[in-house]
Amino acid sequence: MVAVQVTLSNGSDRSLEEIHVGDRSPASPSMHCFNTIERLEPEASVTVSMGIDFSDSTQAANFQLCTKEDGFSVSIQPAVGELLMPSSLSEQDFSREQGKLLGMNETSATVTMATANSSSQAVKQRVLSVANVGVVPSGQDGSHRFAGRTVSSGALVLVSLELKESCSALLTINTEKSVMASMLLRDLKQALALA
Repeated sequence: MVAVQVTLSNGSDRSLEEIHVGDRSPASPSMHCFNTIERLEPEASVTVSMGIDFSDSTQAANFQLCTKEDGFSVSIQPAVGELLMPSSLSEQDFSREQGKLLGMNETSATVTMATANSSSQAVKQRVLSVANVGVVPSGQDGSHRFAGRTVSSGALVLVSLELKESCSALLTINTEKSVMASMLLRDLKQALALA
């Protein structure tokens, strides 16, 4: 279950009453809804929490947000990196697990990084801004490793970045979740290329 915070704002000139989650799409992920908000005054906002089980998928959660008088279609689609939770691994454990997740469980690409992103601190900041993973200690210069598990199934997701010359790097994702790996690879490439 992924925790999702939703901010509801009343931009109208009248109070909204009985704000609640109504009908959900049968194909939509299961969710824990927030309690009914009895009243929201004009120009006011309130933040509520929901739990959504995306089942390691980026399929959107679709539902109706209802008031006493009206209903609105809402779609919440998670970023792939938010479907992960950090995992603590030693460098040796990382290498052993990576060795088990080769072939079809591995996807990689060469990344041309922005010069500002080539420092160790910048790499960590960029990766952690995209994916909820833990930093794995590395004894090698130019080698960055990260580990996480999917929230729903606990599948291991390993990210490694090997810096090469002239701001290029080899980015590799190892996981049995191949669709998730390709999406995460795309998001990380984009984040590392940005200045």
